[in-house]
Amino acid sequence: MEIVAVADLKIGMFVAEPDCAWTEFSFALQGFVISSLEQVEQFQQKCRFVYVDRSRSLNEFHLVKDYGRDYALRPPAASGGVAEPGQPVRRRPPLFEMQADSDKRQQRRRRFLTFLQRQNDSEHSIALARELSYMEPRFDDLQNALQRSFQSVSLERSMDLGSVREGVRDMSGSLRRNPDALMWLLRLKRMDQYSFDHAMDVSVYLLMLGAHIGWRGLPLLELGIAGMLQDIGKTQVPVEILAKTGPLTPEEKELVHSHVASSLELLCSQGNIPENVLLTIARHHERWDGSGYPRQLKLDELGLAAEMAGLVDSFCAMLKNKPYRSALGHQEALEELYKQRDHQFSPGLMEQFVQCVGLYPIGTLLELSSGEVGIVIQQNRVRRSRPRVLIMLDADKQEVRGYRVIDLNEPAHQACRVARALPHDAYGLASHDYNLG
Repeated sequence: MEIVAVADLKIGMFVAEPDCAWTEFSFALQGFVISSLEQVEQFQQKCRFVYVDRSRSLNEFHLVKDYGRDYALRPPAASGGVAEPGQPVRRRPPLFEMQADSDKRQQRRRRFLTFLQRQNDSEHSIALARELSYMEPRFDDLQNALQRSFQSVSLERSMDLGSVREGVRDMSGSLRRNPDALMWLLRLKRMDQYSFDHAMDVSVYLLMLGAHIGWRGLPLLELGIAGMLQDIGKTQVPVEILAKTGPLTPEEKELVHSHVASSLELLCSQGNIPENVLLTIARHHERWDGSGYPRQLKLDELGLAAEMAGLVDSFCAMLKNKPYRSALGHQEALEELYKQRDHQFSPGLMEQFVQCVGLYPIGTLLELSSGEVGIVIQQNRVRRSRPRVLIMLDADKQEVRGYRVIDLNEPAHQACRVARALPHDAYGLASHDYNLG
């Protein structure tokens, strides 16, 4: 199941549970497929989000409109969507198109992941494929555990911290064995839901940064758990405020800031969250110069774990589209953060983070001196400016059919170099999802 804001409810979705009691509604059933706009409006009046079971939702349906009135669900027309005699023309509503796009996107990601797993032309490729095969089911388990945890905590039920802890431990071990594998899974296993994807991103990058500066064992594990749960209180912030495109009013800003207290309240009620995790979550929006919230702590008052959590949270947020701005590329995000060294973030930690995430990490879009455009599929840990690149566009910026990989570290490609790093959506490649076949 997934959490869906009531503003995003569509006819055809199976609502398994609202965020309030079923007794608040006049529905005869508890758990059903939405079939009318009146039902959508009731949910919007009574609660802020619901739990939708995609496996029981209707993917292929048409909403018939006539004279401004919405009719009940009807099956698709038998021949290419042409209406039966006397019936209005039927159109596929947004939910159908969104689901179809999502399915295609997941298929393309699956195909690319399979391509990565079948690489066997070098020791690094074999190690990557082996780690991907080992870690993929464990990554899926952690995603499911995280989603269940968000649901349980928001409904004031006990969460399964053990599954989250075990998943974070698996990720930590995978990063130690082969960091590239987990970074690919992070990109290719997205749920396309901001809250969950952001939580996974923050946790992985925190584990990377913590390990980079020498953290091991329990402190590193608790750092990863904190990253995964630090924004769980945003489930208590009105969705319309989180989705607002314009500037927030002082009252709205205060509500957003309150998610820190909400996170602590929700997690403290669990009774089994480590104190260090709670402390990191409490301070992850504090800043080195005292400009953060809620207590305007600064310098050593923050603690290193909270400072790392705030830095990584800011970085990961910059990489995603927001209602009020477009996503930044890897280098653009680092440049924005770098402007805040000596202010929001300590210069020493900022330098360590830049070294940790690297020059051209997995998934970075590059333009080569040949004019070709490709995506980094493997870093070179020794010669960081010579990564392994999957070519996506030729020198004329035309799409390449099939997968063609070049390793800039090989003698045959020594004349070729990286000309520049590109934004993630350069040349319209953001929508490709690494689909070149």
